[in-house]
Formats: sequence, structure tokens, C-alpha cells
Amino acid sequence: MKKIRSQLKNALPLFLLIFLYWNPLLFSQERFRKSPPNPEPFTELRLPEINYKTFPNNGLTLAIIQRENLPIISLKAIIFSGESSSPENLPGIATLTANMISRGVSHLTSSRIEEEIESIGGRFFTSIHPDHSVFTFTFLEEYLDRALSLLSRMFLQPTFLSHEIENVKRSMQYGIIQNKTDPEFLAKRQLFRLLFRDHPYYKGTLNEDLIRYLNQKDLISYFRNYYRPNNALIVLTGNLNITATERLVSRYFYSWRKKELLNSPLPPPNPFTEQKVCLIDLPGAKDATIYLGNVVYPVTSQDIFPLIALNQVLGGTPKSRLFMNLRESKGYAYYAFSNVGSFKSCSIFFVNARVTPEVTYSSINEILKEIEGITKNKIPIPEIEQAKSYLIGNLSLQIETFENLSSKASEFNILNIEDELWRKYYENIMLIDSERVLETAGKYPLLTPVIVIVGDSSIILDNIREFGEVELFNKKGVSQGILHLNKGEKK
Repeated sequence: MKKIRSQLKNALPLFLLIFLYWNPLLFSQERFRKSPPNPEPFTELRLPEINYKTFPNNGLTLAIIQRENLPIISLKAIIFSGESSSPENLPGIATLTANMISRGVSHLTSSRIEEEIESIGGRFFTSIHPDHSVFTFTFLEEYLDRALSLLSRMFLQPTFLSHEIENVKRSMQYGIIQNKTDPEFLAKRQLFRLLFRDHPYYKGTLNEDLIRYLNQKDLISYFRNYYRPNNALIVLTGNLNITATERLVSRYFYSWRKKELLNSPLPPPNPFTEQKVCLIDLPGAKDATIYLGNVVYPVTSQDIFPLIALNQVLGGTPKSRLFMNLRESKGYAYYAFSNVGSFKSCSIFFVNARVTPEVTYSSINEILKEIEGITKNKIPIPEIEQAKSYLIGNLSLQIETFENLSSKASEFNILNIEDELWRKYYENIMLIDSERVLETAGKYPLLTPVIVIVGDSSIILDNIREFGEVELFNKKGVSQGILHLNKGEKK
């Protein structure tokens, strides 16, 4: 008998490994944390130098990043105004203006512009954010002159023809309508709408009904106010001669006239101090999509690195706590991640997950437990070191392509902490420890989030009665009233 017990004792580690591999649902999330993987070796991080030049005649800033190996140039033109700068009665005008930039210039129709871009092996696309608008242009190296000539005409000689404006408006409306069947889009948009209530960032969450009121006159007014060289940055990445590139940019943008800007720093939105639960009814949805989060005040150079380390441990990858708990351990979720959305005046810390409807409440409860655990207890050193290793190695991967390198450099510049995030990235990551993460987490109201659930209300409501009170919204984000689930009443 003793011999059998001894054999079983010696075989136990092997059995544990087999069961962990083949049936992780039998083990709790705590089991995973007791034996965290050894940290990966730290990757050597070499960030290329960014060479800046501000032209004295008009205030335009140029950033050049020299990279060889590919005969491609990546260009990012950034206007430091986005949807938050749209007039209160015209949300969407910043988006319309940005989308119109490539839709016609003096002596070139939109179709001719497309042909010109294709002829230089190029791609051109636009993205609009609350604080800024970005125009991405990639093309073959030998066509830098033609690319800059075309871009300068977009900014200096746009035509803004009425029929093109109507085409773009229809495209914007169609895009929003098409997204109304996407639970991820609906949940994230509603979360941001609630967190940005009574704040200029709210204008970035427009619905299709508002687009019809936008017109040519308002578009031209917005363009003249904000599309100015002293409100712009051009980032060029590729095999570039710095002096020659500066001269070429100056040549094409010299006549772009600066104008005094009335932009003033936006105050941060107020975070929620009490938990709020919302449900968007999406009839026929088989799953429940969850977004929950809160405002975490302005990002500072002191807080950004502990915050991204916290995010990495909590939900940055499939090896993080949320995924391991909700998917691998409990079997509740298809996925569960956390993220930090950064803006000039604040950041948003949020979690997104997709779960089966029957475990909606249990999943949210587990997410909140994980947040509470990481904000009230020191993260074990192996988890912190693993997170640091990942953050360093992942940045190296993110900047491998020219376009991603330009995007990352632009992003850091937009946040106004480029020096801390770029030149001192490795140093600041290495300074992270459990004490700093815990101290940073204590500053933010992560335990009183807005919780948005998207799913079929006929199924979901029975599985979230423990919340007691839920506000119901339609797909446009319009409130349908407050449901008192324990009483079956609507207020």
C-alpha cells in the first residue's frame, strides 16, 4: 500500500501536466498563477532617431526617420484637430472634411487622383480621431517628388465639389448603418458615448442621422480654420536624405499659410464614481458582447508605463489573467482582453469580452474580481518581468514595417510625451516594479466602470437580474428607459 502511495505521489506532477494541457477547464485561474512561465529574455531595443525640422515661415513640422532595406516611403500627414473640434451643432464635420481631402483638387478629379496614386505604387487612406486626423500615404521611393506634389495640392488646392460631398456623406452613412449589426462596434461606441458624456470627445460617436445636416459651407469653414501648417505634422519614413527631403517639403508647402489657432487644451471628462450597467438590444444575437471601463484621467509620463504593465498582466494577451480565467479556466468566454485607449486629455481603461448569454453576469463578476485583485494586491515579480519582456519585444515587432514605424512615432508625438515614450522607452519599462504598478492602479476608479452588454434582450435579461437595474438602449444608442429587473418594471 505504501509503495502504491509512493508511486502515485511521484506520478502526480505528470498527471497535473497532462490534465493542464488537455483539460484546462478543470483548474481555476489561481492554479495558473502559482506557476507563471519564466520571463522571456529581454529583446535588444534599438529605436531609430527621429529628425525634426520646423519651417520658420509657416510653422509646419517635419519628422524624418531614416530606414533602409525597402524601396518604399511611408508618409503620415497629421492635422492636430479631430472630431472634438467640430462645432457643437455639426458633429461629423471634421470627419467629412478629412474624407474629402483626396476627393478632388485644382485640375484633378477624384478619379484622376486615384490613378495618380496607383501610378506611383501608392496607397492613400484617412483615419479620424477625437484629437487629430491622419492621412497615410505609402509609395515607391523614386516618386517622393510626385507624392509630395500631390499631397500639397490636397491641402492647398482642394475643390470640395458638392457632388463629391454628397458621395462621401452617403459613404459615411452606409458605414455606420453597416456597423449597426456588429456587436463590438455597438458596445465600444456606447461605452465611449457614456464615458464622454458632456465632453467634446462625445462628438466622435455620431450616428447616421446627423450626417445629413453637413454641407459645403460648413466644411470649407472648418477646413480654413484647422488645416493650417502650424497645426500639422508630416512624418516621412524611408531611405531618405535628410537635407534633400527638407528642401523638397519646403518647396511644396512653402506657400501654405499659417493662421492663429483658437485650440485650447480640453479638460478631462469626469470618471464614473458608481457602477452603471447598460444593455443594447440586438435581436437574434447568439452571444453577449461586453465592454466595461472608465476614464483614468490624463496620461502622464509617470503613470503611462505602470499602467501599460498593469494592462499587459490583466488582459494584454491570451496568456494574461482575463483570458486564462474566463476562457481557459471557466470556459465562459470566446475571448477576454483589456486595453488602454489614450487621448490628449485622458485615457480610457476598458475590458472587452464575448461570452455565452447564460454566463453574462458570472463573466462580468469574474472580470471585476480580476480588476480588484490586480489593483489591491502586488503583482508577483515573475508576472511583472514577463510583461516587461513582452512590451519591449512587441514594440520591436510593431516598428518592423515602415508604415507601423511611422504610425508609432506619430502616436507618441500626438500624446505630447514623445521623448518619454520614444527615446526613453526601454529605460522606463525597466524601471517598472510591482510597487509602482500598485501605486498607479490606486489612483484610478477601475472598480466603478460603465458596463455595456450587447445581445438579445429576450435572452440576456434573465441572466443579469443580479444587477437589479439596467438601462436599455437601441442600436442608435438612444435610451429606451431603465429596467428594474427584480420588479420587472421600466422607468
